[in-house]
Formats: sequence, C-alpha cells, structure tokens
Amino acid sequence: MAMRRTVIRGEAGLVGKILLLWLLLLAAVVVVAIDAGSILLTRSRATDLAEDASVSAAEAFGQTGDEQQAKLAALDTIADADEAVRLKRIDVGRREVTVVLVVRADTLVVGRIPFVDDLEKLTVNGSTAAPRD
Repeated sequence: MAMRRTVIRGEAGLVGKILLLWLLLLAAVVVVAIDAGSILLTRSRATDLAEDASVSAAEAFGQTGDEQQAKLAALDTIADADEAVRLKRIDVGRREVTVVLVVRADTLVVGRIPFVDDLEKLTVNGSTAAPRD
C-alpha cells in the first residue's frame, strides 16, 4: 500500500505540466502563423505595387517612347502607394518594363532570430510588356 502512494505522489501535478507544455507549444504555433501571414501579406502587397508601377511605366513608355518618362511614371506610382518599400531597379527595354522592389515585413519574432532574419527582407518584381509601336 505504501508503494502505491509513492507512485501517485510522483505523478502529482503531471497534468498541469503537460497542459503548460501544450499551451507553450500552441503559443509558439500562433506566433509562427502570425509571422508567416505577415510575410505573405507584405509580399502580396509589394508584388501588386511592383506590377502597378511596371504597368504605369509601360504605358508612359508606349505614349512617349522616353525611358526617363517611364521611370518617372513608375516612381510616381510607388510614391503614391505610401508603402514602405525601397526601389532596387527599374529596367525599361523595348519589349518589357521590370520594376524590382525590396520591402521588409513587420514580424514578431522572425526579424529577431539571426538565422531566419533574412526571411523578413523580401525582394519582389513586376514585369509588363511594353506596348508595340
């Protein structure tokens, strides 16, 4: 009988410990899901902005035939968007206009962990066929 009590006493509080472990695991999963959602949403917004900028640049290039006017049109589109993006490159060619943007996603944890912090910095591009003469 004494041996049975020691076994029960050794397991006292085990349910609470397991519950705490599951709650910590659930919290970690929620934080990862929030960060992943933030990264995906930021990528989607930046891609849309790059596409819009390339479309406006292609239209300006089709109307004027001037590369500088096309680049200014892309810059105006980016400035009007009020997004925190950095322009990396605008390529205006005879057949295609490409806009490359760099954006940093707002995350809870990803930016603070050294070996995954590069997931927070996103490079996106948008390309549009230039109108033919």
